[in-house]
Amino acid sequence: MQKPESYSSLYKRLKPGLFLAFLFIGFLSAPVEAQTKIEGGPFLGISWYNGDLNPDRMFYNIQPSIGGIIRYNVNERIAFRGGLQMAGLSGSYPEFDDVHLREYDSAPYSFKRNVIDLSTLLEINFFSFDHPHRPETIFTPYVALGVASTFYTRYEEVDDNHSEKPTFVLSLPFGAGVKWKVTDWFKLGAEWTFRKTFTDDLDVVGTDFPVNPGDPFGFGRSNWTHNNDWYSIVGVYVTFNIFTRDAKCYDGFHNRGRR
Repeated sequence: MQKPESYSSLYKRLKPGLFLAFLFIGFLSAPVEAQTKIEGGPFLGISWYNGDLNPDRMFYNIQPSIGGIIRYNVNERIAFRGGLQMAGLSGSYPEFDDVHLREYDSAPYSFKRNVIDLSTLLEINFFSFDHPHRPETIFTPYVALGVASTFYTRYEEVDDNHSEKPTFVLSLPFGAGVKWKVTDWFKLGAEWTFRKTFTDDLDVVGTDFPVNPGDPFGFGRSNWTHNNDWYSIVGVYVTFNIFTRDAKCYDGFHNRGRR
């Protein structure tokens, strides 16, 4: 019979998660000096795939990516954002200058697919941004990280029968960007984010391919550095204010004339 886990060992396992939870609560409870706003708008960019068929090249076989974002500004430093995007991915075996791939010259494998990306991100601004009493706070770089779900069609083979199955997989988005307040109700932004997925078959499309995309050399083992597929999204976005709540004035002069 398995011995029950002690409270001390359980606490050690949960300690990192508890720290992140308290940090998250601290962000939410921080004084809201900036105007609290909800904003949203369209996103337009490009996307590409990294994995067994493209281990490390950036901006390779780029495809269009479109979608939209909605952002909740906690204060001038912290914001939470949701996004829904469709990203195109494509890839093929590298140029056939490798002797191991010459036997496949007549039928090289390539793929092309669209995935739907549903994400929740935490944005941390480097500078104070959109402060209600500081008109110079109109620009900042930021970093973003969070969790996402990638929706795609998975091709499966069971008992020599091929099928297509809609599938959701977890992914971890992270990246950086810049944003600029053009007017009180209109903002522009640009960013580059990576998505690490927890699947290795984004590059498997259809069943009529000459070799296993995850094992192109037939060695019977996968490349440990690309055991899971990645994809990147680079783009620009426009957001418009949806909801605005006036911030309080703490300088002591705002209400002096109303006495």
